[in-house]
Amino acid sequence: MTDPSVSFSNRATRAPAPDVLIVGGGVVGCSIAYHLALAGASVTLLEREHLAAGASGVAAGLLAPQVEAPLDDSFFALTLHGKAEHAPLADALREDVGLDVEYRETGILRIARTEAERVDLQRRLRWQTAKGLRGEWLEPGDLGKVEPLLGGVAGRMLSGGALLPDEGQVRSPRLVQALAAASVKRGARIAEGTWATNFELRGEQVIGVRTPTGTLAAGTTVLAAGVWSADLARAAALDLPIGPVKGQILTLRALHRVPRQVIWAGDCYLVPKVDGQLILGATEEDGNYERRPTLAGVGHLTEAALEYLPWAGALTVEGVWAGLRPATPDRYPIVGRAPGLANLVLATAHFRNGILLGPLTGRWVTRLIREGSEGPEFAGLGPERFLGGSHSVES
Repeated sequence: MTDPSVSFSNRATRAPAPDVLIVGGGVVGCSIAYHLALAGASVTLLEREHLAAGASGVAAGLLAPQVEAPLDDSFFALTLHGKAEHAPLADALREDVGLDVEYRETGILRIARTEAERVDLQRRLRWQTAKGLRGEWLEPGDLGKVEPLLGGVAGRMLSGGALLPDEGQVRSPRLVQALAAASVKRGARIAEGTWATNFELRGEQVIGVRTPTGTLAAGTTVLAAGVWSADLARAAALDLPIGPVKGQILTLRALHRVPRQVIWAGDCYLVPKVDGQLILGATEEDGNYERRPTLAGVGHLTEAALEYLPWAGALTVEGVWAGLRPATPDRYPIVGRAPGLANLVLATAHFRNGILLGPLTGRWVTRLIREGSEGPEFAGLGPERFLGGSHSVES
């Protein structure tokens, strides 16, 4: 939900054409609006529903480059850069608009149940600590010293765990809300409930975006519409292979003790929030456009949690949520100029890394638009890799 102290328009009007028009009101779109507004650009953002209505609104908010990285490759380096953006951004937003996005380095305890998981986690720890990153291996008997809920029998059932103390989290909807509020404070205009139905083209230029109430012109257009980006891109003759990966989560509440840090176990994770809420996530359902939660999704998460964390059966259920993560076949984002359309920028398909990479994407896209400079962070992640180009992510 948006902050009631911030006034957002709910329909397009005949305002002067902005420097930049952004399609999509998730964390990526709002981050781009924020950084552009900071740089002095005039910005309009269109959101078909309400801010954070898509994947950003139901994301657990994990900032977990280490726990998610199977290899030391260029994408891992990108995620580390992404995480580094969050602490200073959280401080700036709190000072600017008075909203705490709940950035915390709570750490993650990634537990192993099988010998195969144990070996894999220890392998990851070796190359990560060799790079200077913090991590510690815990034997089953030591798990309870770090996380009391894994003491005794609960810990002895496991094969150990990797403690990654620098991994963190934010409250995802609050981050989107704060970015939007700070953008509006600097003159950005946000139109919720406004559908972008098509691009207005003139030769090899995108000169505006069509909406049900008319066409909005802009100097540069940014497509950051998440899972719906592919539909709009086709209007510019761009065939982007973006599809949904549905993720379901449960919000829970503990009657007594809560975990000290995030516990990541097999197919699920349990994320403690500042207010005592716990988030249990998340399913991965490829190709599923149904945004409503399902009994099968709830059952999968419940089974996964209870297999590793028997004490989780005492948690009470507050809500069940689902969102559609936008994903490409290689699971990497698409960030860069659209080939043949210099004033159309794509910033979409962040899959599981929208919250983690959103702030960095906003800063990178702003530099691209304002200075024409393509920094090295998203090298190889432009749309040309799907549109006949030869670029690819290095590994």
